[in-house]
Amino acid sequence: MTDTLKRLARAHGIQSGFHDLSGDYKEAGPETLRALLAAMEVPAATEAEAAEALEALLAEARTRCLPSEQVLTEGAPATLAAPPARWTVTDEQGEIAAEGAGAIALPALPFGYFTLHATGEDWQAESFLIVRPAQGAPAVEDLLCEPKAWGVVGALYGFRSETNGGVGSFADLHDAASTLARTGARFLGVNPIHAIGWTAIDQLSPYSPTHRGFLNTDHIALPGMGPTPADALIDYPAFRRRHHAALEAGFDAQAPVPQRPGLDAFATFEALSERHGEDCRNWPADLRTPGPKATHAAGPRARFHAWAQAQAEAQLDEAARTARDAMGLGLYLDLAVGARPGGAEAWMNPDTLARGVSIGAPPDHLNPEGQSWNLAAHAPSRLAAARYRPLRQMLSHLMARAGIIRIDHALGLTRTFWQPDDGSPGGYVTQPFDSLLAVIAIEARRAKCVVIGEDLGLVPPGFRETMNAAGLLSYAVWQYETRDDGTLLPPEDLRPFALSCFATHDTPTIAGFWHGTDIAWWQAMGWQSGAEARSRHDQRAHQRHGLRRLCHLAPDARQPQITNAIHASLMMAPSRLTALQLDDLAGQVEAQNLPGTTHEHPNWQRRLPMTIEALVDETGLRDTLPSKA
Repeated sequence: MTDTLKRLARAHGIQSGFHDLSGDYKEAGPETLRALLAAMEVPAATEAEAAEALEALLAEARTRCLPSEQVLTEGAPATLAAPPARWTVTDEQGEIAAEGAGAIALPALPFGYFTLHATGEDWQAESFLIVRPAQGAPAVEDLLCEPKAWGVVGALYGFRSETNGGVGSFADLHDAASTLARTGARFLGVNPIHAIGWTAIDQLSPYSPTHRGFLNTDHIALPGMGPTPADALIDYPAFRRRHHAALEAGFDAQAPVPQRPGLDAFATFEALSERHGEDCRNWPADLRTPGPKATHAAGPRARFHAWAQAQAEAQLDEAARTARDAMGLGLYLDLAVGARPGGAEAWMNPDTLARGVSIGAPPDHLNPEGQSWNLAAHAPSRLAAARYRPLRQMLSHLMARAGIIRIDHALGLTRTFWQPDDGSPGGYVTQPFDSLLAVIAIEARRAKCVVIGEDLGLVPPGFRETMNAAGLLSYAVWQYETRDDGTLLPPEDLRPFALSCFATHDTPTIAGFWHGTDIAWWQAMGWQSGAEARSRHDQRAHQRHGLRRLCHLAPDARQPQITNAIHASLMMAPSRLTALQLDDLAGQVEAQNLPGTTHEHPNWQRRLPMTIEALVDETGLRDTLPSKA
């Protein structure tokens, strides 16, 4: 591997290697570097191409008088290192916020987005100014006037009711928030509710949407759908056929559709997908990007999809208002790490997309084989050139309806693992961490929303400290918070500036953890040998013994008592937020998802065994919800 290739890759943020779960260093080989550069459309297939690309990059840097962007802090004046110039600063509306001549000495600015325009003796340049809030994202006490809060999280698709027809609805979300508020819960968290795609009839995972800035119309409550079937698992194709027909029957072509950024383009994509399939990479060449031809080809059908989004937003807004009024913090929503490569988000943002790669993860404690998530990656330099508008719009849309959002795989804010489609080994690409944190804090302050960064996996040194300094809470999953000997930490040692929980949708439930269900699945998948499984069962027995001591459990305690005791201990943790899983409250054994599987495990299909109302009213579970916490 040549030094030129390494330097070019490093200049574009491609990391030279990483330490794996065992601490071994894995160097990125030339095939990885070339594949990741190609994803950014940087020519480097030959030594000559790499040398030419590197020289062009260095030449551009030598002539640049201003950085393309700057991260500043609210209320703090700043002098930029630049030649003397006439300069102005404009806000998002184009109004002049500051101006001067000579040295670029910026006054204190409020948090938000600004553009610096500078003209020197023989140069002109612009710089995007991201002015982060001095206090970072809002804290729990900013919204509740209380230092701590607890709530409940679950899978909205698995909610049962007398009216949803098979998949939990926004009306169910409204009712569940009202019911859980009576127990003292301060928030209700659900899986991502991003748009799945009208024609993605078989799509299961809410973490693999077509677009994260729009909503899943599966959750629109419609008359005549009837009760949830008794089946434990959801039949999505059957439900969607019935739900689509009911939604079509209710379409009012004359109803006004509120306009918002991107809605027309999204509706156009959905209409085109009905004719050409859900993956835009297989569409006719002249329709693979937005434009007049695509709009014309979509025709009046696009109005139906815009109308459907308006129905979803109206119902979610009503649930969000009820949840905030009744619970204090209200809804706790998830931002997925990415969208499908051929989906609406990729189609609508061709200028920011990396080509020929998927976001994934190297081997870690969630999956020993590593993961390719088949999610599109936004190239860092292209996203920055677009001034982070795709991210800003997604955050604004989600935070407007939530008191808390969780950013899935927040490690991707500092580096993202790209898996090349050509089979080359994957590698990490550095992200503009400071800029992304500043954008998140700005949008969170505007929306008055607490932010959690899901920081599980291979955490780089200093990551959590930097994230916390920006106001983002960490994510402390108790079953992963262990000492060197594998025993779980006492709850009082869990991280204070975090949301703590025992389990997530990707981990065994409390009952599953207790009985080693996850270990059995790993062995069945061939991810570990019989000897390795026995070793893990031995370690789990050691962990159970430690939990019995920490939670004051009797040797003959049954599962409901075990769950109650673990929750009671978890509530004693110093963490700002504590989340209890509906699956745990309902005594479920199996997890919602087994990372690294698609069809081998019934991912994203499990329903609750009862309605939320019945769950809360059931005598054996009432004490589990700590109403006086």
